[in-house]
Amino acid sequence: MGSKSDTQLEAVIVFADGRIDRQLQYPEFEAVMDGFVPMQDFAGCRAQAVYVRINAKLQITTCVFFYVNFDPRGMIAKRWNVPLQQLAEAASRGPDLGAGPIALACYSQCPVEWQKNNLWDPLMEPGRNSFVLMKKAVATNVLGLIFPEVEPEPDEPAGNHMASELAASELKAALEREYAQAMRTRLAHTLKEQRLHINTVRSRMKLKLDELKRDHQERIGEYQQALEVQAQQLTGLQDEHQALQQQFAMQESKLGGLREYYEHKLSAARSDENTQVRELEQEFDGRIAAARNEAQEALQERLDMREMELFYRQQQEAAVREELELLRAEHEQLLEQGATQILTPLQKAGISFVVFAPGVGQTTLPAASVADYMANPEAYFAELCGLSDQHYRLWLDHSHSPYCMAINAEGEECGVGVNRVTQPTDFHDGESNRCAEHRSIRSTFALQRG
Repeated sequence: MGSKSDTQLEAVIVFADGRIDRQLQYPEFEAVMDGFVPMQDFAGCRAQAVYVRINAKLQITTCVFFYVNFDPRGMIAKRWNVPLQQLAEAASRGPDLGAGPIALACYSQCPVEWQKNNLWDPLMEPGRNSFVLMKKAVATNVLGLIFPEVEPEPDEPAGNHMASELAASELKAALEREYAQAMRTRLAHTLKEQRLHINTVRSRMKLKLDELKRDHQERIGEYQQALEVQAQQLTGLQDEHQALQQQFAMQESKLGGLREYYEHKLSAARSDENTQVRELEQEFDGRIAAARNEAQEALQERLDMREMELFYRQQQEAAVREELELLRAEHEQLLEQGATQILTPLQKAGISFVVFAPGVGQTTLPAASVADYMANPEAYFAELCGLSDQHYRLWLDHSHSPYCMAINAEGEECGVGVNRVTQPTDFHDGESNRCAEHRSIRSTFALQRG
C-alpha cells in the first residue's frame, strides 16, 4: 500500500453571473496582484472569486469567498487587501466536498469581523450551487495541477492467515462503531450545510429589504418635497389674493371719496337751475356707475383667475397626498411580505417564535401573525384573551399599578392600593380598580339609580 500525500495546492476560481468564468493557479493570481498580468474582461468591475486549497485527490479542502476590485486597466486596485491565507487558517467548518468538512469563510461565516464586507455568500440553489460547480471544475483538473509523487511504502511481511473468531468479532464491533460515527458526522455536516443555506438566504433577503426601504424612502422624500413646493405656491397665491382684496378695498375707499366730492358739488349747486342740477346728478351717477363697473369687472376677473388657480393647486395637492398614502401602504405591504419570506423558511426548518405577554404567558407566535404582532402587540394579546383593546389596556394599567383610580371631591385620584387581578378576564372596570370605600359608593349610587 502507498501512503497519501498531504500536499495541498492553492488556486483562485473567478465567478461571473453565478458561473465559473476563470480558473487560476495561485502563482498566476499573484502575478495579477503584482500588476504583471491584467484581466481586461473585469476592468472597472468588482468580481466574485474563491480562494481554494486542493489535495492530491483533486478534492477541495478550503474555500474563501471574496470580492476582488479591478481598476479601469484590468489590474487589481491598489487599495484591495484581503488576507486570504489568514482567513483560510481561521475559517470554520463547511460542507463536505469529498475530503471531509471543508474550511469555509464567507459573508455569513467570517472569522475576521472587519473583513466581512469583502466576502460574499455562495449560491446554494439547485443548478447554480457554487460548491457543486467548483467540485466538478476541480475534478476535471483544468488548472493542470501537478502533485509530487509519493514512493510506495514496502509491503508488510506476511502474517498469520488464520484469524481467530474473537478477532473477527472485535473487527465487526469496531466497524459498527466507525459506521455509527460516520453517520453522526454526516448528519452534523448536513445540518451545518442547511444552517449555512438559511444564513445565505437571510442575508440576501436582508439586502433586498434594505434596498426596497431605501427606494421607498427616496420616493417618499421626493413627494414630501413636492408637497412643500405646492404648499409654498399655495401660500403665495393666498398672499396675492389678500393683496387683491386690499386693492379692492382701496378702490371702494376712492369711490367713496369721489361720491362725497360730487355730493358736496351738488349741494353747492342746488341754488342753480333745476336743469343744471339734474344734468350734474346724471353726470355724477353715470361716472360713478362706470367707474364702479370698470373696477368691479377688473377685480372680479383677477379674483376668478386666482380662485381657479387655487382650485387646481388644491386638486394637485390632494392627488399627491393620495399617492403618498398609497406608497406608504405599498411600503408596509412590502415589509410584511419580506418578513413572511424570511420567517416562513425558518418556521419550516423547525424554528419557533415565542413571546411572553402579561396575562397570557408564554405563547408561540406563527410566522403569519408576526406582522399583526409588530403593528400592535397589545391588540394582538387582547384578541388572544378574547377581550377588547380598551379592556386589555385598563387591566394592563391596573396590573402595573394596582391602586384606586376613583376621583375624590378635590378632583384627584384616590390612590389607595387595591388587590392586583392577575387574569385580564377577571378584571372589571369600576370594581377591580376601586378601593372598598369608592366601590361601595359606586354600588350605592347604582342601587339608587335602579
